[in-house]
Amino acid sequence: MNQKKYLLTLFARNKKAIIIGSLGTISKDLPDDKRVIKVKGAMGCAIGVGLGYALGTKKKVIVVIGDGAFLMKMGSMATILAHKPKNLRVIILNNDCYASTGGQKINFYALRALSGKSNHRICGAEIKRVSQS
Repeated sequence: MNQKKYLLTLFARNKKAIIIGSLGTISKDLPDDKRVIKVKGAMGCAIGVGLGYALGTKKKVIVVIGDGAFLMKMGSMATILAHKPKNLRVIILNNDCYASTGGQKINFYALRALSGKSNHRICGAEIKRVSQS
């Protein structure tokens, strides 16, 4: 599925949720809205921002992060798993590259192999396959 279409659909279907978008194309493709927090310039930090926000509210919080940014701050998932906030959802958009910086290939597929039978979750985070076009 196209990333922009996926993000706009996610936004439309979660009218009461706070959506935290990672840097680069994700922040670009999310709408400008009071329910959207765009974490620009801090690769991978959207996970920690999402955890902090979720712990401080009863609202549903959705973090949308790219596979490359996820690799940068994957350790933050251990803290999320320790706290287990029921109102936090983490979605990893998988396009197998750093799309915002020129499309350099990454090794995200190696993590997917660790997830066992389900290639749709890692450390409790959902994985959605997307394309830029």
